[in-house]
Amino acid sequence: MTLSGLSVGEKVGGSVMGARVNFETFSAFVFELYERSQVEDAMTLLKWSVEALGDTVGCDSNWGGWAELSRDEICVCASVSRNLPDDYYRFWTAIKHEDLLARDVISTGCEVASYNRQGSRHTDGMVALSDRYNIDKLSVIVVDFKSSPTPLFLSSYRSGRHAKAFGAEELQYLRAALGHVRLAVERDALGKRGGHDLLVDDDGRVLAASPGALRVLPQLWPDWKGDRLPQPLGSRAQARGRFERFEAPRFCGPPVFYLRVLGNDPCGNLTLREHEIVDHIANGLTYKEIARELGISPATVRNHTQAVLTKLGARNKAALIKLVHAG
Repeated sequence: MTLSGLSVGEKVGGSVMGARVNFETFSAFVFELYERSQVEDAMTLLKWSVEALGDTVGCDSNWGGWAELSRDEICVCASVSRNLPDDYYRFWTAIKHEDLLARDVISTGCEVASYNRQGSRHTDGMVALSDRYNIDKLSVIVVDFKSSPTPLFLSSYRSGRHAKAFGAEELQYLRAALGHVRLAVERDALGKRGGHDLLVDDDGRVLAASPGALRVLPQLWPDWKGDRLPQPLGSRAQARGRFERFEAPRFCGPPVFYLRVLGNDPCGNLTLREHEIVDHIANGLTYKEIARELGISPATVRNHTQAVLTKLGARNKAALIKLVHAG
C-alpha cells in the first residue's frame, strides 16, 4: 500500500523506516493536515505542519516556508520556525549567499541537501550559523511544482557534535509530507468553497494560490508570468475593484498578505468537490480518471458533473469547459 511515495515496511537507504517515521505516523499527519485545512488559514496551517513534522522526525528545531532560490536571488519570502530564536531569520539573511544548502539546491536542481558541521565542506557563513545556534546537522527539502508560483521549503536541524544525521527514510518522509502541505494550503486553505485566494508578499510575489486564482489571473493580466502581480501591489488593482487584501499572520520575516480576486465567477456557487471535478474536466480527464484521482466512483463523478451542468446552464462538457475558461 502506498501513499505519495511512502509504503508500509518500505526499505529506504538499506534500512526499514523507524517506529516514528512510518506509514501510520504519515497517515495520521495527512489526516489531521486536511482536517485543519478546512478551518485554518494558509500561514497557520504551515505553522502547525512545521511543528508536527519537527516532532515526528525528532529534530531539535526547524524552519519552513516559501523561498525563491536562483543564481540571481536567494530570498525567504514567508516562513515559520520552531524552537529557533527570534533573530534567526535576520542572521540567516546576512549569510544567505554562503548557505551551502541553498547553493546545493540551486546548483544541482535536487530537492534535498544536507550540511554537517563536523564535515569537511564549509563556508564562513555556515560555520557562524551553526555555532551561533548550536545546530550541527542540517537538511533542507524543497518542493517545487510547475503549478505553484514559489517553491515550498522545510529545513530541519539537530544539535550537538554527536547528533544523528538525517537519514534517507526521514528525508523521504519529509518530502512526501511537504508535498501534501502544499496541496492542503493551495487547494483547501486558499481554495475553500472554490475561492480565488492568493498568498503574496509585499513586493507582489505570489507565494501560493488556489487553483481558481491561477485560472483567473491570466485573464486579468494576459502577460502575467505566474510569479508576480503588477506593481504596486495594492493601489491600481484595488482601485479597479479586483482584489480584497488581508494581512496574514506574521510568524517571522517580512509581512505577507492574502488577496481575494473579486469579480463575477460562473463557478462561484459550486461546492469544493464540484470545483475539483470541474478542474479535472477542464484538464481533459475522463470520468474514470477523475474517479481514480478523487477516490470516488465514476457514477458519482457523472452525478456531480450533471449537477454542475445544471447550476451553470451548460448543455455538455464542451460548453462547461468553454464557460470555465471564459470565467
